[in-house]
Amino acid sequence: MKRILAALVLASLLGLLAAACGGGSESGLPTPGPAGETVIRIEMRDNFFSPSALTVRAGRDYILELRNEDGEAHNLRIAGTDNEYGTDDDLVSDNVDPGKTGTLEFRIDQPGVFDFRSDSQPIGMVGTLTVWEAPPIATWVPITPSPTAAAESPTPSPTGEAESPTPISTPADE
Repeated sequence: MKRILAALVLASLLGLLAAACGGGSESGLPTPGPAGETVIRIEMRDNFFSPSALTVRAGRDYILELRNEDGEAHNLRIAGTDNEYGTDDDLVSDNVDPGKTGTLEFRIDQPGVFDFRSDSQPIGMVGTLTVWEAPPIATWVPITPSPTAAAESPTPSPTGEAESPTPISTPADE
């Protein structure tokens, strides 16, 4: 009986943990989009973004799926590569009405940290987008001896003993 009770308590805790972490079919994990881009779900609710910190790779295509769970319309504006709002390089979604879903498609090639916000709540409804570039993959290049280095190096003998130099005959030996 104690084992059954312990199993029920554990199952309840795991269920609460999964719900708190976004488990189930409504997870916040990125999913593939129709053309190979990555789709990231963001909820807009009670004047905040969830999640409010995003990390993406430079040079890849993304779609932000914006679900408005708040009582007023919101958009999402990413300050462009100059990290200034209201300039030509901003990435801006349309306003998403309460209970509706909108999208913002984007690609940023420059690594960095960029701010984002809702224009209707520019002070409280904010977040950051970190764009990173994967480091190059290290490759192993075998070192091959140059022909001149091989000719100058003595070749070891099969017995492991050092080879003696070949005697050169001189006119006195003849």
